[in-house]
Amino acid sequence: MDVRRRFSKLCRRALWLSAALLTASCDLMHDAQGDCPDGLYVAFKYDYNLERADMFKEHVGAVTLYVYDASDRLVGSYERLSRDLTLPFPGSGYRTLHITGLEPGKYRLVALAGQSSYGASMESGRARFVREGTGPGSLRESLTVTLDHTPRAGGDGYEVVHGGLPLDTLWHGFNDAFVEVSAGKPAYDTLSLVRDTKQIHVALRELDEPSRMDIARYAMAISDRNAVLLWNNEPRERDRVTYTPYAAWNTDDRRQASGGADVPVTGAGRVGHADFMTSRIIYHDRAADDGVLTVTNLETGATVAALDLPDILSRLRNSDDTHRYTPQAFLDRGYDYTLAIFLKGGRLDYLTVEIAPLGWSKRVQQEEL
Repeated sequence: MDVRRRFSKLCRRALWLSAALLTASCDLMHDAQGDCPDGLYVAFKYDYNLERADMFKEHVGAVTLYVYDASDRLVGSYERLSRDLTLPFPGSGYRTLHITGLEPGKYRLVALAGQSSYGASMESGRARFVREGTGPGSLRESLTVTLDHTPRAGGDGYEVVHGGLPLDTLWHGFNDAFVEVSAGKPAYDTLSLVRDTKQIHVALRELDEPSRMDIARYAMAISDRNAVLLWNNEPRERDRVTYTPYAAWNTDDRRQASGGADVPVTGAGRVGHADFMTSRIIYHDRAADDGVLTVTNLETGATVAALDLPDILSRLRNSDDTHRYTPQAFLDRGYDYTLAIFLKGGRLDYLTVEIAPLGWSKRVQQEEL
């Protein structure tokens, strides 16, 4: 009898301890999330970059999560400003969205993010990334993001009309595996975001007559087929679109350029500048399918440079990066590039390419292009 009584007492103590621990855990989650764990917790991170560090908090302004059921039908979309996302537990660095009310079952997730809310981006005056296929019950494969573009004069493809403004930054993330939601039990998932929009700065110099450089004498354009992105972030490569600089200007060197006896120099040198923003840049198996940056002399009509953009940018991989990243993985991780183009005798002589935040650049000679 004493044995049974002691065993019963131990059982009561164990049940009390379990209840106390559950209450404590709920209190801890209440402090972090506002309730006891239930529903679906989705964490977001932006560490798919060359820094290999999570920069979601510093870069992303708002995120929209699209939730699809087992038949790939949209059952809900949830938008939050980044500052309104919570932390899943004390000490965590990942901003997290808590969703309740989902029926038990299996779900797949797609996320789109920007510098501002989707509604604000639609009213910003920039060329917009317009989302389609976001109505209740829509199939996941119908989700597309289309960058505003209009037919070019003369019917030669399309043009992105930027209005003199950079694009709103676009991030994309998805998980093709299912996350299972159960009644009375929390479910967790994490989405890693990829930045699709690229900033490209072009600097143009003339070596023979440095002081004669004027960006107004040149037309620059990037031609690509990346205006439409599908649910899995792959481009629907149908229409060729042209990007033009959203900003262009000249700068003057503070001192007169110097050269050898055979290099005539007149006055301080000038540099022409142009800033582009584009959608996701794709490295193709066939070079003919790659995006191209062209520089045309408006006075002569001659094309002084025609650069395979993904090939040139991916050459920034060092020996470690070549083993670590494919050309496409490197392009997806990078987002801020500078191309310095040097002309001689009205033709491309060489260029240098660099990427922030890496601390190196690469020189590419004309014979390598």
